[in-house]
Amino acid sequence: MYKPARPRPKKTDIVRSRNGCKSCRERRTKCDERKPSCGTCIRLGRVCETINRGFQFRVVTSVSEKPSTKTGPAGPDLGPLQLQQSFSGYGHSHALPNIDLIHSLQHTDRDVFYTTYWEDNCLPALHPIFRSASESLGLPALKDAILALSSCNISRIHAERKSPTSVVTSGTFCPNLSHQTRSQLYYSSAIRKFTSLTTQDYQNNVTLVLTILVLFGYIEASMGNFHGFYHHVQGLSGLLVELRDTTGDPFFRALLSAWLQSQYLVWWARAYFSSLYVQRHLPSIPFPSMLEETSNSIHDRRVVALSILCESHRLNAKAALRYWQLNEEPNPTFYLHNLQPDPEFDAQLKNQSHRLDKWLLQLPASEQPIATTTPETSPIFFQSHDAALNFAYHVVARIMQCTSFLHNLPFRDPQHLGTECSEMKPWVRLLLQIAQGTNQQTLLTRNTYSIGFSGLLLAASLRCQDQTLRTEIEKWLQALQEKQPTEEGAFPVYQALAVVKAINQQREIGHDVFAVSQPVDDGGGEPKFTCYNSQMISTLLVHGKRRDSGELFTECIDLDM
Repeated sequence: MYKPARPRPKKTDIVRSRNGCKSCRERRTKCDERKPSCGTCIRLGRVCETINRGFQFRVVTSVSEKPSTKTGPAGPDLGPLQLQQSFSGYGHSHALPNIDLIHSLQHTDRDVFYTTYWEDNCLPALHPIFRSASESLGLPALKDAILALSSCNISRIHAERKSPTSVVTSGTFCPNLSHQTRSQLYYSSAIRKFTSLTTQDYQNNVTLVLTILVLFGYIEASMGNFHGFYHHVQGLSGLLVELRDTTGDPFFRALLSAWLQSQYLVWWARAYFSSLYVQRHLPSIPFPSMLEETSNSIHDRRVVALSILCESHRLNAKAALRYWQLNEEPNPTFYLHNLQPDPEFDAQLKNQSHRLDKWLLQLPASEQPIATTTPETSPIFFQSHDAALNFAYHVVARIMQCTSFLHNLPFRDPQHLGTECSEMKPWVRLLLQIAQGTNQQTLLTRNTYSIGFSGLLLAASLRCQDQTLRTEIEKWLQALQEKQPTEEGAFPVYQALAVVKAINQQREIGHDVFAVSQPVDDGGGEPKFTCYNSQMISTLLVHGKRRDSGELFTECIDLDM
């Protein structure tokens, strides 16, 4: 029998560790593994990064395997150059990863993974009509559109930390590049298949075609691609004109509601971070009367509330911002004091108020606040997240319908300085209570395709002069940012927080800020492929009123990100 082998003598007494920091491993020096920074990194003034090890499953294809050129059910396989060129409709261009990832697009496991994610995470945030639409995949383009939106969603939920050299105004986190790349691949495939449809395909699959276009709009809206989104607006507008005889179809009405919700989301994104001129001339989004008359579900009632909110906001901003426009005249005092209230404007705001009264009367008890005996400053709870969000839209619409603020804004009476927004104070407090009663982690996933609480609280902050309330708004946004550093309501939380902080800092020196705008309009910025904000905003114009003199002012300030 063989004897056991003798133990191999050790060549050195050095004990090696795999827990050294990234910097020491790159320099091939021994790391003392101190936390939070090792001695070498402290001495060199470098960032000490820990290497997180883990398992990652990848789809690997054989090197000798050649891509097929045959056209199958999923369409032809394209080379890297062709795929790169096909992204031009997506509004951006990026270098693609290796060919293995491109081949994995057709892999069944990938489709199953993103389909499961779509069902578990995307559908709860969307109109229920998409559940029935995804169960009847009559067109290949519809499947790819669903997978594109699903992979886009997961890329933005699971953030990656940026390098320390990244631009500060773009945040410290970026979307997951792997899932984002697959989203572009799926979207490119969906566009190719959709543009290859024949007239017969359109006629036989009208509702599915409409579903695909709505999903395209959601993809562009979530990516902040305003240029691409408006292209889909034009395409859908023409299709809706052709389908005007089908307005009685429940499926059509539901898709129309979902489409309008994405339009209000994009509209709201431009309502603050644009130039003063753009804000004063934002167009109204036409709302079909038949949707208001047949709002039988919580999702149908949402789009009605969004319609009232955005139109009330448009009218309020148009009336308020004209004061700062007149303030630039040679004799602003004369113009401001001789500016008479517009009867037509008051009538339009009153009409929106009547619409909101009707909406509230039709609101079932299950979607109203849960009655409690707690103090008026305590959080307010609802039976569902959707009910809380809808009621928050109602509250902000009420804020925008308060006309006393607009009438008192130009006057310098010392007795009324600092109280221009007193009529709005109870509504701002109510909005904050609703926000405090929500689960912040839920907001980050459920508000992806609709206006979120971050944008609502920013609007309320510009109509609030109470120090306690505005401090609580800042604290709530700070807590939300610490939950997960991404976005809520398709808008970066850290950017909303930075603006609210700037507003509060102005008020500490006796300046009430009622509006913010960009010095030069950027058209909405660039699509959010590698960041969470489409606009690299470092400075803003603040439009306000000095409490000591009542003088209207406009100043350019730096944002503290």
